[in-house]
Amino acid sequence: PRPSMKLVAGVTFEMGDIMGDNEYDDEKLHTVTLSSFYLGAYEVTFEEYDRYCEATGKEKPADRDWGRGKRPVINVSWYDVVAYCNWLSQQHGFKPVYTIDGENVSADWSANGYRLPTEAEWEYAARAVNGKGGGKVRFGNGKDVADPKEINFDGSKDFKKPYSIVGEYRGKTTPVGDFPPNSLGLYDMSGNVFEWCWDWYGTYPTASQTDPKGANSGSNRVGRGGSWGLVPVHARCAIRYYFTPDYRYVYLGFRL
Repeated sequence: PRPSMKLVAGVTFEMGDIMGDNEYDDEKLHTVTLSSFYLGAYEVTFEEYDRYCEATGKEKPADRDWGRGKRPVINVSWYDVVAYCNWLSQQHGFKPVYTIDGENVSADWSANGYRLPTEAEWEYAARAVNGKGGGKVRFGNGKDVADPKEINFDGSKDFKKPYSIVGEYRGKTTPVGDFPPNSLGLYDMSGNVFEWCWDWYGTYPTASQTDPKGANSGSNRVGRGGSWGLVPVHARCAIRYYFTPDYRYVYLGFRL
């Protein structure tokens, strides 16, 4: 089956700490213009990724005994993910986006296959207000307050913020789509698992950009959106995490 995808209409927006939270100094506001793109309504699940492993003979990633099925796949590296993108593209007769030569990966942005979102695409889609991206909103479900009833994150009282509510800390992933989506129909854009993006992590530019692809090189790839195991500050749309591309862990997955 093809993933459930939502069309996100591009526009010019201010990317970064739009709410003025002043949590980290790598969230400086800057202007970005994006072309339209499609983004998966859900994080890629174990069910989907296991199908790829069975077809290719690749070892299935561990699920920490939380269950597989509709839970988001975890323990996948950035390299694992770009290979999955190419395989899925081939299954549906699309042109693969990535050329993979060991650890050297390049992208053909004109190809129609599946790929990771850029960091800018991800943030624009996460900040959905009234059916449009890039809005002034703090969390990826369209809310300005993080409520553990609505987002899977660590809502323990020790990590309370002015923009969060104390509540249940589940300590594991939840099946995709368990919580209400944002107004673009995208689920779990805050919490559940961090999501790999295409970009090398680097300092934001000061000048306006069109369809930015991140730094030209680096040692870490960007991850966005917070996770089940992290606190309210990390569930904000503006948060920028980064990991080495060979990193695999229980709070890191992806979306197409």
